[in-house]
Amino acid sequence: MTRREGSGEYEEIRILGLDTPEDEIGPGRSVFADDPSEDLLPHWTEPPADAGGSTSGEPWSELAEAPRWSDETPLDHESQQPVGDLDEAMAAMFFDDGPSGEAGFADEFNPPVLPPDEPPEAPAPPIATGSISAPPIVGAPPGLDQGRGGRDMSMAVITGVALGALALVAFKIGTNATLALTTVLLTLAASEFFLAIRRGGYQPATLLGMTAVAALNLGAYWRFEAAVPLVLALTVVFSLLWYLTGVDRNMPLANISMTLFGVLYIGLLGSFTGLMLTDPNGVGMVLAAVLVTAGYDLGGLVIGRIIGRTPLSAVSPNKTMEGLIGGMAVAFGVAVLIVGRITPFGQDPGDLGSAFVLGVVAALAAPLGDLCESMLKRDLGVKDMGSMLPGHGGLLDRFDALLFVLPATYFTARLLDLFTG
Repeated sequence: MTRREGSGEYEEIRILGLDTPEDEIGPGRSVFADDPSEDLLPHWTEPPADAGGSTSGEPWSELAEAPRWSDETPLDHESQQPVGDLDEAMAAMFFDDGPSGEAGFADEFNPPVLPPDEPPEAPAPPIATGSISAPPIVGAPPGLDQGRGGRDMSMAVITGVALGALALVAFKIGTNATLALTTVLLTLAASEFFLAIRRGGYQPATLLGMTAVAALNLGAYWRFEAAVPLVLALTVVFSLLWYLTGVDRNMPLANISMTLFGVLYIGLLGSFTGLMLTDPNGVGMVLAAVLVTAGYDLGGLVIGRIIGRTPLSAVSPNKTMEGLIGGMAVAFGVAVLIVGRITPFGQDPGDLGSAFVLGVVAALAAPLGDLCESMLKRDLGVKDMGSMLPGHGGLLDRFDALLFVLPATYFTARLLDLFTG
């Protein structure tokens, strides 16, 4: 080790006992061989040689295509295409939880939670001294209807009688009163439906839907069947414009679908009332549909409470198989015994063929309408669609079976050629 003069730094370090090698190792020479190899590898700066050992003047001459610099590559080459060129919105869609704001689904959409199959049993109220409580139904399965889920039956009877009297008065006055009453009831039922799905997390075009439901019934009466596709087409167009123009921008696809479904479910099925009223005997057709439906509801309620034991369906645990059979039997009996005396289903005394067919068709349609509405309520997580009718819930809860019986009555009359117009 030697020190540089005038400084404290060391110039080099030598290890004693090691001699400096006499030769240097060059390219292509093995460090283990004593003599240089005759087949030395060419220096990396020299051009490549061919198989015969000759060096060509053109490097890369044996390749199909000579290499080129990046600035000489055509623009349409795949190496020049951008990779991962995403804007902020697209990048947020793939890599983030989702863009926040009005267009985001995470902050806006909150689908309803289904109610439990078997609601928890409420504790029994204490029995006062001297009072007598009705014993529970022996052998009734959990969730079996024991009075429509605790409804006030006296209030339900009063409400049903008042509503029936109002309908009979309208039927007695004539076609215009019947049309006005049914249009108001359908519009109110539509408002209940749209409010119920709003509670479920959707944002339908409520005003537009109610207007379309009323227009379907009125248009069917004034312009017959040709008005129905026209009103539906206008409803689709204005539903799209409702969300396009910014009246409501949240979840347009889902909310437009819910709006159109409400119009079809209540407005289209209810518009068969207006179609039947176009006939001189149309009031009798509508009255027949109402009476058969009322017979189904009343028979199913009474017989289900008395002998109901077997649950009917998971979508409606409060209904029983016995109540279903009883309601269908009562509906058929009302059609034969009562509707058979009403024009046009009882035009000739003793001719019960038309009433018999209506009884069979209505007895099948009414439970389907009842179960379908129960399925919708269960999906939305609500017990009733509304509360307009004390003791019954909402209008849609009372007229769910009637929405299916109305088109069934209309097509039965068409099939039996009961229209005089």
